[in-house]
Amino acid sequence: MERRELLKIMAMAVGGSVALPESVFARIGEAFNPADLTFFRLAQREQVAMLAEAIIPETDTPGAIAAGVPGWIEVIVKDCLAPEDQVIITEGLAEIMLRCAKDHGKSIDKLSADEQVAFLTAYDKETQEPGNKSFLRQFKELTKFCYVNSEVGATQAFDYQLVPGKWVADMPLEPGMKPSPM
Repeated sequence: MERRELLKIMAMAVGGSVALPESVFARIGEAFNPADLTFFRLAQREQVAMLAEAIIPETDTPGAIAAGVPGWIEVIVKDCLAPEDQVIITEGLAEIMLRCAKDHGKSIDKLSADEQVAFLTAYDKETQEPGNKSFLRQFKELTKFCYVNSEVGATQAFDYQLVPGKWVADMPLEPGMKPSPM
């Protein structure tokens, strides 16, 4: 993943996280407990992992799965989202899988990385409605939020510094330098 793409993801996550309930910020600071994974069925859990990895794939930096994003998405959906937003996620998982099978004759995990990106981009454009919360929009926001707030995302994809220096918006990146998530 190029640095410019990582910066876009980070910027969208910071901007998009404003729409998440405040309870999400409290939960993300807690230690992850696999026993909290009780909201999704096994098939849904696999879909969440596959979609999260399609959004933030493993490249020269760890992807969403390596960062623990799917588990945190489940915890946040279960504990922090309103019931109507939970329905958007659960129904959206089913809808996107059916749509991919209809359009491509196979499940999204059987598509190449380029085909996944093309499918998700087209699906996102088709399902956007002004003023409505679409499944893919919410899912991408959750994925980005969980990734940039994970230890893996903060330390291996970005250059997290507990006490950063002054903010320089147009600071040039040097070769090998990671972008700061702030």
